This record gives sequence, C-alpha cells and structure tokens, in this order.
Amino acid sequence: MENTSFLRNSKLINKKFYQYLIPSVLMVFAMQFGSLLDGILIANLIGNEALSATSLVLPVLYIIQIPGFALGVGGSIVIANLLGKRKREEAKKVFSFCLLAGVLISVVFAVLGIFISRPLAKLFASSLEEYSYQFMLIYFLIDPIVSIALMLGSFVAVDNNPRLSSIYYIVSNVVKIGSEIVFIKYFNMSLYGAALSTGFGYFVGAIVFIFYIKSNRRLLSFTFKVKKIVEEVKSTIKASLSSALNLFLSTVQMFIINIAIGHVLVDGRDILIFGLVANLVFLFDLFCGGILGLIPNMCALLYGEKDIYSLKKITKKIYYINIVVTLVLMAFIFILPSVYTYIFGYTDNANMEYAYRIIRIFLISGVFMEINKFSMNYYPSIDKTLPSLVTVFLRELVLVLPVTLILLYTKGLEGYAIAQSVVEGGCLVITYIFILIYNKHLYKKENKVYKGIFIFEDLDVVSCDFSIENKLENSSQISAEISNFATIQNIDERSKMIISLAAEEIVYNIVKFGYKNNVKSYIDISLKKIDNTLILKVTDDGLPFDPTVYDMNEKEDEEFLTDGIDVIKKFADKIQYMRALNLNNTIFELNMSK
Repeated sequence: MENTSFLRNSKLINKKFYQYLIPSVLMVFAMQFGSLLDGILIANLIGNEALSATSLVLPVLYIIQIPGFALGVGGSIVIANLLGKRKREEAKKVFSFCLLAGVLISVVFAVLGIFISRPLAKLFASSLEEYSYQFMLIYFLIDPIVSIALMLGSFVAVDNNPRLSSIYYIVSNVVKIGSEIVFIKYFNMSLYGAALSTGFGYFVGAIVFIFYIKSNRRLLSFTFKVKKIVEEVKSTIKASLSSALNLFLSTVQMFIINIAIGHVLVDGRDILIFGLVANLVFLFDLFCGGILGLIPNMCALLYGEKDIYSLKKITKKIYYINIVVTLVLMAFIFILPSVYTYIFGYTDNANMEYAYRIIRIFLISGVFMEINKFSMNYYPSIDKTLPSLVTVFLRELVLVLPVTLILLYTKGLEGYAIAQSVVEGGCLVITYIFILIYNKHLYKKENKVYKGIFIFEDLDVVSCDFSIENKLENSSQISAEISNFATIQNIDERSKMIISLAAEEIVYNIVKFGYKNNVKSYIDISLKKIDNTLILKVTDDGLPFDPTVYDMNEKEDEEFLTDGIDVIKKFADKIQYMRALNLNNTIFELNMSK
C-alpha cells in the first residue's frame, strides 16, 4: 500500500466543491444575466428613460423581496446546520415554516401594492412617474411567485440538488427573456410586460420541481408537525436577520439616495449614465454571486458537522476565488468601458468620455463590495451574526447616507461614484478591525480560541483524521492508525477493537459496493474522543447506502456478502447516517464507560 502518512487530505471536499460550484454559478448567472439582459432589452426596446426608471425604483423591489430572499438564505443556513447535525425532522419543520411565512407576507405585499404603487412612483423623478408606476405595480402583484422561487431555489440546492436548482433558474430566465420580448415588442406592454415576464418565467419554470418531489434523495418535505418549533424559528430568524436587515437598510438608503438623485441629477445626461452605473452591481453579481452562493450550501453544513478542516478549505476557496474573479472583471471593464456602454445601447458620443470616467470611478468599489458581501453571507453561516450586522449597518446606514449625500450634492454623479468606494472600503477596514477585537471577546466569553478574519474555531477535542484512497486493500490498514491513536489516548482494548472493526467494516462496504467501474476517489475517516465517548465518522462520495436501515435478514439483493454491518450495529450506542452535499456520512458512537 502506498504510504499516505494517514494525513487528512482535501481531495474529497475539493471534488465536492467544484461539483457544487458549477451549478451555483450557473444558477446565479441565470438570475443575474436575466436581470442584466432585462436592462438591455428595456434600454433598446423601450428607451434609456425606462431603464433609469427601473434603477430608481429598485429600493421598492428590494423591500418586497425581503420575505423570499431573507427566509431563503436564513432558512437554508439553518437547514444546512441541522442536516449537518443529522436532525432531519427539525430541518423539515424549518423548511415548512419558511415557505408558509414567506407566502403569507408576500400576499400582503401584493394586495398593498395595488394602493401604494402610484404614490410611490410620484416620489421619484416626476418625468419618469409612469414608467416607475408600471414596473412597481406588476412587481407587487407577482411577489408571491418570486418569493416562492427564491426560497425553493435555496432549499433545493441545500437538499442535495444544486443542479436541479440551477436548471430551475435557467429555465425560468429563458422563459422570462423570451416572454419579455413578446410582451414588449409585439404586445406593446412597455414596462408592464417587462415586469410581468419575471413572474411568468418563474411560474413556468416551477415544472422542474416535479423532479425534486419525485427524488428519492430528497431530505426535505412539507410537514404540519410544528409543535416545539420555537428553537428552530429563533434560529431561522437569527440566521435571516443579517440578510433581511441588509436588504431593508439597503432599501432605505437607496430610497433616500435615489430620490436625491432624481432631483439633483436634473441633467438628462447624468440620469442616463446613472442607469449604466447602477447596472454594474448586477454585472458583479452575475459573475460572483454563484461563488458566494456556496456559503449557505456548504459552509453552514460543514459548521453544523463541526468539520473545521473542510470548513477552512472551502471558506478560503470561496473567499479568494471571489476576489480573483472580481479583479478580472474590474480590469476588463476599466480597460474596455466601450464594450459595456455598447451593450446597454448608450450612444451619446458627445458625453462618452464623461460616462467612461464615471464608470471607472465606480469600478474601484467592486473588490471592496464583494468582500463585504462575503462577510454578510459567511458569518451567519457559522453562527457569528454580529460581525455581519456590523458590516450591514456600516455599509447600508452609518457610512453610506452621509458620505453619499454629501458627495452627491457637492460633486454630482461623480461624487456618487466616489462615495461607493469610500463607503465599501471604509466598511471593510472597520469590519475587520472589529473581528480581531471580537475574537478576543469570544475567548474571554467562551474560553475558546478563534482565529483570523474567518473566525475559525480551534476545537478542544482529541481527534484522529485521515484519508485513504478507495482501494479494497486499504481498509485493513485503518485499524493500525486507530490502534496508534487508541494507545496514545489510553483507550481500553475492548473499545479499540470495536471501533477498529466498525471503521474497517464501513470502509470495506464503501469500497466494495459504493463505486462502479473502479472510479478513483477518497474516503475521509475521523475519530474523536469526547469525554468517555468515541465518535467515528466516515465520509465518502460513493453510491447512497444507509447502514441504519440495512437488514441482513430482510435484504433482497445478495450483493452484500458480509454480515459485518449487523455486528457493528449491535455494539454501537448510536449509529447515524446522513446524505449531505451528496456525500454519505456514517457516524458510529461508542460509550467506553459501558
């Protein structure tokens, strides 16, 4: 056997990272590309005035999307944590609660929108009132559909179906763009049609969820068993707080700033360029949103499992890939702003250089903005909401309003662009200083060591972690490593024998029956000693197999030729199984004091 030195490698979790990354990127790309193409179609089929109107009313659209967005993000974080802890029934309760709450709140918004759309439209630039009214009214009415889409997209992704979630958004946005062209170009529905196409796309795309409902890998389902759900609701609200507060405060500050823009930028040239600048945010989300979308799906679950090794690897990958992609995008637009303006149909050659300068100034904020978005998503996923709230308050309230309004009124549109970099950069610096202080506070409060900007926890747990290649001859070598660990920790012979047998039998079945066509992969083995309990966890990416429901006497398939699983089930104080991140997780617990 090749000497692996029995060190835990990251090959299995890295493999899973890229399997999740592609669907997540495609999912967000479809959503943001739909929004970006939406702006392009509006600019070219209706006019730049209509595009500017949609940018001005974004605060209203954000606030009516709070139920779906916040419950989707917060709920998926809590669900991932619960699945990581193998609490499936509690996860189903959170899933059901979020869907019910989201639908009820969005229906209230839909009814309210009938009465307040016109008054809200009048608050913005008077010359764009009719366009603003059309867009807002329809978005209010379709809010229940959009809210359900945002929630289900998040929940399906965290429930072992990231590909299906991405397919849903792709299908929905293809239908949306197609119907938008028809509604605007052929039915002359103007911004009524642009907004209606969004609801129509998500409604038609929901047919994809038939495959989710029929999936035998599905862990989540709707339940009316809501008794004793208080703790789950509290956790969901806590996890959703950062996203909801961010969206709410973002709405408030955008509402105030956009009204100011509508009255300060009376020059038609500045209004049109503002529409171009505002859509840069969609462009960043187009390429970076899918990367950040992995945080609730992967980081929250790994934190729930207390798999700090994998959490460190995945978190750093998300963080640095997000920064690299942002910098590449910034460099491209900075060098070739003409490509960006051409896409949006901006043809005012007399003011083209002025437009380029504003775009380049705004671009500087890009990397700071994406790191701040990472902070707002990541910290709630590891149950450290406070740092994300600091980022939210700084970014959306404390810094943004005074800085933006002062620079807007003194330097016009150029001041607005400068303000974004000042706000995002200042927010980043202050947040990271706060985190260093916060780590020391946590140590004093919990007597646990937390390190760096990622607040990685040093678990005070005696453990043995290693990885082996999925070869049959490797399973017999596991006992040697466990024996060494047992000797060092003074574990009694009986317990050592049982835990070694359990590890060998679980790995033997994984290697023997879990992989087809000799596919090369790795199996992660973790053995922890907590007080008088040994906890063995074996993780693999083979075929789904739940040993907790396996019964030698009832099996119909003669494929399994060993009765080892029945033997270890008799010795176990607890044996659990969870299929999470499309990985098999088998957990064997042994109380040494018995």
